[in-house]
Amino acid sequence: MLGSPGDWLGNMQSMQKEMVRLLNYLGSSKPPAGHFAPIWEPAVDVYETAADVVVVVELPGVKQDDIEIVVDNNYLVVRGQRRETALLEKRNYYQMEIHRGPFERRILLPARINPDKTRASHEDGILEIVLLKTRQDTTLRVNIKISSQC
Repeated sequence: MLGSPGDWLGNMQSMQKEMVRLLNYLGSSKPPAGHFAPIWEPAVDVYETAADVVVVVELPGVKQDDIEIVVDNNYLVVRGQRRETALLEKRNYYQMEIHRGPFERRILLPARINPDKTRASHEDGILEIVLLKTRQDTTLRVNIKISSQC
């Protein structure tokens, strides 16, 4: 016997409360340290102007020397690391939401760019990368020769 509809509703509400409690517990736990720490992806804005593709990356607490920018075909890759602050005393975290450790963000560029003309600036935790667009002439006409030999 499956029980009455009221029993199902009560069980579902109870299960939902337990799931919320579990997710809150897991969300406030410190992520694993060392090489098994997950790679986080910083937030980005990508937009085009008439001449450029601009990528803005949110990287508060990351030093300029800890950032690497690579243009790889149609992709822009921003990677680096937000380092842990030096611990002067033992800490017991109750909530930990600020990602530390390695990060990487791979962004598909909306237009062809000239990688040699890329420039970047980093100020107040915001990295701005400006990539100069190249001409969009990608049409190629191929002439076909007809051979009389069969």
